[in-house]
Amino acid sequence: MILSRVQSEPGISRAELARMCGFSEMAATRIVRELLAAGIIQESRVSDQDKAKKKHVGRPKTGLHIVKDGLFAVGITVSAYHSDVSICDADGKLHASSSPENVAFDTVADAARAYASALRDLIETSGIDVSRIVGVGVALSGRTLPDRAEIVTSDYFGWANDGGQFCREIQKIINLPVEIENISNALAIAEMRFGGARDVSDFALIHAATFVGAGVVSDNRLVRGAAGVSGLLGHFRAEDRPLTCVCGRNDCLNLSATGFGLLSRLGKLDHRAFDTSKLSFYATALLNALDDPKAADLVSEAGQNLAPALDSVAKLLGPKKIILSGYLGAHDCYFNAVRQALTDHFDYGPHGSFEIVQGTIPSVEAAALLALHAFCYSDQLDYDRFALSSDRNKGAQHG
Repeated sequence: MILSRVQSEPGISRAELARMCGFSEMAATRIVRELLAAGIIQESRVSDQDKAKKKHVGRPKTGLHIVKDGLFAVGITVSAYHSDVSICDADGKLHASSSPENVAFDTVADAARAYASALRDLIETSGIDVSRIVGVGVALSGRTLPDRAEIVTSDYFGWANDGGQFCREIQKIINLPVEIENISNALAIAEMRFGGARDVSDFALIHAATFVGAGVVSDNRLVRGAAGVSGLLGHFRAEDRPLTCVCGRNDCLNLSATGFGLLSRLGKLDHRAFDTSKLSFYATALLNALDDPKAADLVSEAGQNLAPALDSVAKLLGPKKIILSGYLGAHDCYFNAVRQALTDHFDYGPHGSFEIVQGTIPSVEAAALLALHAFCYSDQLDYDRFALSSDRNKGAQHG
């Protein structure tokens, strides 16, 4: 709780920290000293600008800040678009990233080993201290059980329940804790802590690319559903299309407001049913279409098709914001079409109950930020490990 507060409010004093967290000043001071000794936070004089802002008078005041290179998190974004492995610092800023090539998605084990090897190489070339890495985040299109580190199923990749194999394969190569999450949920968590929803307690994030899904946050908590299933926006009913969704229906939103539906409208598909062997083709063809001015009208049409579903989401959940993310969702043409359709047909406006905005966190960063959220700014922070690492580093400097 204390570390999270320092990250969200840089320059906060020990007294303010104690008051906001409900601790005594003595208890807060003890915790702060431990975090200072571990090299996770630092204390410095508050700037003149901050003093004026808080109307502080008297002796110089000191404030607490996160040591950006005190801790790191690493991540794997499993995608057919731009497969990415990344490193972020303790303040959520991207430190390094790379895109492994020719990753095969035929089996869970093969994909996991390819990503883990690429991430290990990135860590080695980045020069960061491995002992200061809090953990690994994994974000992918699929239903997951983070508490059990399992992929339950991924219609996108054609994977069944992996029994935790993906995470185990990563840990064989990188001996760190792993947090695995659906890409929409991972992006929602990243936006909530580091992005455009930082001060928003209730919002929905819509991730639109080949398919569409949602991550929902209510009262600052991710909504997972009774059986761990939520955010299945792509299976909202829409108009019949000459396509077949992964669920077997012909009237899912996945077929009309997504990259898969757009490619069909552009005449790029020679098949009706989604084919997991063509993931790279779908991704490349969609990215090319988004760069083609001639496709703009059909991109806008796909965005317009999303608007009725977002109106339903807004009326059911009452979010403060709806964030559009993903290669398609955050694209200007698609986003503007969604907003215009909401304005024209659903009375959306500047004085409405919610705001629709483009996402600020790219997919490449989502997985590492997930790890930072799970293993640094939570009760899963392994303080003892980092305190020991800090002591060893100090000993090496003075030895």
